[in-house]
Amino acid sequence: MNTEQSLKEIVREKYTEVANQSKDQNAASCCGCGPTCGTDEDFIGIMAEDYSKLGGYVADADLGLGCGLPTKFAQIKPGDTVIDLGSGAGNDAFVARAETGPEGKVIGIDFTEAMLTKARANAEKLGFNNVEFRQGDIEQMPVNDSVADVIVSNCVLNLVPNKVNVFNEIYRVLKPNGHFSISDIVLVGQLPAGLQQAAEMYAGCVSGAIQKESYLGLIEQAGFTNITLQKDREIFLPDSILSTFLSPEEIASFRTSGTGIYSITVYAEKPLLTAISTAPDGSKSSDAIEIEIRLAQPADYESVVALLKSVGLPTEDLNVKLPDFLLAFVNEKLVGSAGVEVNGTIGLLRSVAVQEDFRNYKIAGRLVNDLSKQVRLKGVKELYLITTTADGYFEKQGYERVERAAVPTEIAQSQQFSSLCPSSAVIMKKSIEKPKIKLSDLEQVSACCTPNSGCC
Repeated sequence: MNTEQSLKEIVREKYTEVANQSKDQNAASCCGCGPTCGTDEDFIGIMAEDYSKLGGYVADADLGLGCGLPTKFAQIKPGDTVIDLGSGAGNDAFVARAETGPEGKVIGIDFTEAMLTKARANAEKLGFNNVEFRQGDIEQMPVNDSVADVIVSNCVLNLVPNKVNVFNEIYRVLKPNGHFSISDIVLVGQLPAGLQQAAEMYAGCVSGAIQKESYLGLIEQAGFTNITLQKDREIFLPDSILSTFLSPEEIASFRTSGTGIYSITVYAEKPLLTAISTAPDGSKSSDAIEIEIRLAQPADYESVVALLKSVGLPTEDLNVKLPDFLLAFVNEKLVGSAGVEVNGTIGLLRSVAVQEDFRNYKIAGRLVNDLSKQVRLKGVKELYLITTTADGYFEKQGYERVERAAVPTEIAQSQQFSSLCPSSAVIMKKSIEKPKIKLSDLEQVSACCTPNSGCC
């Protein structure tokens, strides 16, 4: 239970067992963790929702393992390419196929061989030649960039230790303007230690869940827009389940703690970046290009140095590991960068650069905005920057000028501030601390349905 790999092995073992059980057995367990979770009648179906009324439903593929109906909300259109993460025996894949039609394509990804065997047998029996199932880890999907119009997943991401990687992968494989609809388990409040440390509750989708606000923050951090809660319902764990892991006193404390376990279905979109060009007659047109934005890797160091030098920015103090850097690529060519040096709750924004040919695509704003969200999740509350030429641009982004004497020690001691940038440079700052949200506001958001439906 102490490493990502050991957690994955727990999941693989449990779901291999589940693949060989009946739906009734699985429905009586904690999201598929098997008989170890008990068979309390009150618990049957408390996680899973009824698929039987959806088009394309295949009873043999429904193992009762989900916690929502993501394909119902996924807005799949005929001809779409859909990817189902953690596809199991193929339940959501076959429902998605009914929406995308024979002219579309559905790709299921799962890392449990027993599940894949079952799913492939179901697809062959149904004669679906546009549904395929690939073995792989959803943290490293066996799929090329920008393939999917839609991604769905049902009660799977809570089982993955590194959720940051999964959302970055989802962003990578979605086409620009593509979207996802994902059902998952999240928390509000802290679970008792007995539940947090239980392997059965990890495989049962509970102890692997993270805070709802953090979960939505990871989606935002990955670069998605129009993030919407399509459904939000609380999951009740009966005492017969809790008593396996908690004492009567701990159960009583848990019941009054305010901690909640929730099934959410969340929608989000991968944005399409466009450049607006103005013709001599004053008319405007937009040209769309595919821009990939991702976290920097040490292997990107030389390319980043070359880009920064090309625009006259310093590189002498650049960390070769490029921590907290985001990069923009077009056709695998680096066209933009931005980084933050993090010092506790303060960050220094640096190395914001865009290649000249791509400065009409608002790449700098996107990089800075996404990077601000990323470091905010690390606890950064204020961003500072030093500029000689772009103070007007950053003023429009909400930064304000500050006197050198007011600069915190952490920033004043940085190499950029103390030696690399001239004393005439402008110092600016912006608060990026997330505002507090009232519970009543969250409840209003939770009541929302799908985007553009008129009910939000």
